[in-house]
Amino acid sequence: MEKGLFNISLFIGALMLAVGIFKNSLLLTAMALILAIVAQHLYHKKYPKRNRSFKELLAEQKSNRE
Repeated sequence: MEKGLFNISLFIGALMLAVGIFKNSLLLTAMALILAIVAQHLYHKKYPKRNRSFKELLAEQKSNRE
């Protein structure tokens, strides 16, 4: 469900941004930017940023190869 909501909000936001730019509509452009923020929030909710050290990245890469 979240993946579909993310994809829909991203598509509608991009479409609204394009229409808002071509029609010189500040309201559509602002709404598109708000939808982009919502899409970013949904993405980071599903895939949180993980801070790892270089050693941890190498260990993970090595374990994936085996």
